[in-house]
Amino acid sequence: MSWWLLHFARGGPARYISHLDTMRVVQRTFARADIELVLTQGMRPKPRLSLPLPLPTGAAALDELAVVEVVEVTTPDLLGARLRALRDASADGITIERLVVTGDERPRPQPETAAYDCLLKAPCAAVDEVLTAFEAEPEVTIVRASPKGRKAIELKEYVCELSASPCDAGTKLAFTLRSKASGSARVDEVVGALAARLGIEPVVLDLTRLRVTWKGLPPRPSAAADQIAPGGPSGPRAKGDDLQ
Repeated sequence: MSWWLLHFARGGPARYISHLDTMRVVQRTFARADIELVLTQGMRPKPRLSLPLPLPTGAAALDELAVVEVVEVTTPDLLGARLRALRDASADGITIERLVVTGDERPRPQPETAAYDCLLKAPCAAVDEVLTAFEAEPEVTIVRASPKGRKAIELKEYVCELSASPCDAGTKLAFTLRSKASGSARVDEVVGALAARLGIEPVVLDLTRLRVTWKGLPPRPSAAADQIAPGGPSGPRAKGDDLQ
C-alpha cells in the first residue's frame, strides 16, 4: 500500500460538481483506471481519499489536489503508465496533471495560500479606486453568520495581493487568501466587501482558483524527459507536460 498525490484541473461541466461529488468522481476515475483504493475499517468501509481544500461549487481550478491510499506499490517504471491510465479514465472537464507517489506514510498537506480570480461587473477604474481604499484601511471587519452563531472576521488578516485588470465584461479581480490556524476568509466574503463599496450586487462570477501553496508536501521533483506522457493542449498547459 502507498499514498499518492493526484493533481488535477477542473473546468467546463466539472466546475459545477459539488465537493462530495468530486470525491466520488476521483474514486470512479481510479476504478476505471483499474487502480484499487484502500478502504477504511468498520461496518461501512470508505476509500481512504481526501480533497484537502474544498472548492466552491461553480468554480474552476487549475491545480486541485487529491490524497489517496492505493493497494499497490507503484514503481517508477509503472508511474507513467498509471498516470496515462488515470488521464484516460478522467471525467469530462477533469484534466489529470501529475501524480506523485509519497510512500507508506500519509501526507497531511495544509493550505498556506490560495490565489483566485473572478469577474466584477464594474469599470476597472472604479475597482482600482476601491482596492486602494481597501488596502489603506487599518482593518476591514465583517460578521460571518452560521448555525453556530455570529463571528467577527478581520478580512485584512487573510486577504493579500489584490489587483484589477480590465476585460470585455467588466473587471478581472485577482486576490490571494491566506490560511492560518484561526481559519481563512471565504471568496464570497471578499467579493461582498468590495461589492458593497462599489455599489454592485455581491455576485461571484467566473471564479477560478489559480494555484495553492501547501505546507507539509514533499519537494516537487523535476520531470524526467523519458517520463513525459504524450497529450494535446488542455487549458493553460499541455496535458502531458508535467509527469512526476
